[in-house]
Amino acid sequence: MGRRAGMQVLIIGSERIVSYKIGIEQPFRHLERQGVCNFKVLSDDDVSKGDLASADVILFFRTVQPAAYKLLELANGMGKKTVYVIDDHFMAMAPGSDMGRYYHEPARRDTYVKFLKHAAIVKVASDFFARHLQTHFQPRHIVSFPGSVDFALLDSFDKSDKRDDRVFIGYEGGKKEAAFGPVIHALRGIARKYGDGIKIEFFGYIPEGLEGLHQVTFAHHDGNYQNFLKRLYRSNWDIGLAPLEHTLLHDCKTNNKYREYAACGIAGIYADTPPYNNWITHKGNGMLAGSGRDDWYEALCELIEQPQLRAEIREAALTQARERFSIDACAESWRTLILEA
Repeated sequence: MGRRAGMQVLIIGSERIVSYKIGIEQPFRHLERQGVCNFKVLSDDDVSKGDLASADVILFFRTVQPAAYKLLELANGMGKKTVYVIDDHFMAMAPGSDMGRYYHEPARRDTYVKFLKHAAIVKVASDFFARHLQTHFQPRHIVSFPGSVDFALLDSFDKSDKRDDRVFIGYEGGKKEAAFGPVIHALRGIARKYGDGIKIEFFGYIPEGLEGLHQVTFAHHDGNYQNFLKRLYRSNWDIGLAPLEHTLLHDCKTNNKYREYAACGIAGIYADTPPYNNWITHKGNGMLAGSGRDDWYEALCELIEQPQLRAEIREAALTQARERFSIDACAESWRTLILEA
């Protein structure tokens, strides 16, 4: 099928979620500039039958509301191409957690399953997640590709000079108590071994047990994604940490930390789990660490002591990031795999 200029895309969901910005908004603005499509975003409650009728493609983003599913039924009845876009496996969330209670409420849980089964296309950002859904829910058609990095934004920033000769190690992200278990012991070990030769920085979350180390500093998370990316880029970290629990919920997640560290020129150590081991070649474009404290300790020591290895990893990861995670690459996947498929 040839390119259809001016295709009308309706996106139903929240614009405030970061995964919307990097997975949908950035590539769709690119496609809009190219003349491939025009798009608008409405909340579940603001969509009319007229909005559905005037759209060629309708994306439902992360919603599990029964009223939103009625819109999908209407859209399917009109012969529209419907796409269900998710980046979390809601049914894998612990039922006792706040988020789990929300998504396991029977009406929402049933709606989630119906979206998976009856959308024309289910779009995810992880191949593992795609295989799991294909096996257990049999969607009509499933597509997987990761989100995007705005390299034009990064290239507009001045990267700070290296602050001193210390090796800078960092983490920026949310609370991950269980995942950081072995990492805490590894960081305490390298703090003893290398003393003032290292600096450890946390943005957004600092695990308990590290606050007293004089090499460790903490800064709060910046909720503005552009500011977040700018700070990460200008941090000039030598090593970035990306621990992750090995559960179904976390195995279905995407490779966010790899995209961000790679784009910002940071050699990363990643949990040896599906979001990362599908992308990382150990000692090639990153380091993979198992769940033991020795795994993280040894990976840290190796990168601290081998600046050439860090440089090679940074270069390989950045090359892949610019090829696979650019806005242009993400937009092209949307165009060929979904809009014009």
